[in-house]
Amino acid sequence: MKKYINLCVVAICAVAFLSGCGSHNEHLSKGKELIKSDKRRKEERAVREFKLAIQQESDNAEALYMLGYYDSQDFYDAQESSEDWQAADTESRGEHMFEAYQQEERKYREILVFETLRDDDLGVQSAALDALKRIYERGEGDKKKLLKALEKAIKSKDNRDRHDAHWVLAEIGKYEIGKDRPSQIVPILVKLLDHKRKETRLNVVKALGEIGSENSVDELVRIVNSGSEKRKRNREHPEVRRLAVEALGKIGGRAVEELVKIAQNKGSSLRVDAIQALAKLGDERAVKPLLDVLSAQGSREVPVKF
Repeated sequence: MKKYINLCVVAICAVAFLSGCGSHNEHLSKGKELIKSDKRRKEERAVREFKLAIQQESDNAEALYMLGYYDSQDFYDAQESSEDWQAADTESRGEHMFEAYQQEERKYREILVFETLRDDDLGVQSAALDALKRIYERGEGDKKKLLKALEKAIKSKDNRDRHDAHWVLAEIGKYEIGKDRPSQIVPILVKLLDHKRKETRLNVVKALGEIGSENSVDELVRIVNSGSEKRKRNREHPEVRRLAVEALGKIGGRAVEELVKIAQNKGSSLRVDAIQALAKLGDERAVKPLLDVLSAQGSREVPVKF
């Protein structure tokens, strides 16, 4: 009986070993070796291997991700290789990264947010953003986990993490508005306006300005007006306040009347910033107040163009 059990254990181990060998993807390995090498056109040659790897295993997460990461339209002639050229556009690369996420969600969510977005290549960054938008749209569970990761990034001590998170949150926020849907991003960002790290607040204000939702106007005005608070601890940092004025200028709409109030406040250190923001907007409602303000004597000249 003991001998029989031992034989079974050996058989099971053998099957596991053979299964492991069978799952080894030689094309994936070869592609990764090419990337590490100093061979000419190594990325282009590696991409061919990653494509073959996916032909061998359509659900190979690493091969899918690597293809999305390295494939580029720069490798192909738009006329002579139209199919390959089209398959290497931002959306296709983002789709490959998204497919990798579908196979191993936690792993590739972290990779996309904290590694891929850091790449200096705009094509790689754009593909990662496309993949993250797809994750956001996939379902409430995926959305919740992604937002948690992005919130972690924008709170990070690392400047690049904060910058990348602000960019993605702003792009997703604009995407929601473009689809005429209530934004789930803006309320999250508004809460982060009180975060202890100044650099986080800076990036949050930038994101709110880029999203352009009027739902954030009141909170941005609160930040601007905090400069008059008696207690120093209640006053926002001047740089954050200045960016809040700039954000109001990007939002426009209901923000115009608030910018006019700031511009008319002779005691505000952000008066000139508000005037410049209004000038960039070119809103007709701001013309008369601006003319009144500019006609008054001041110690600083402000160039204004409509």
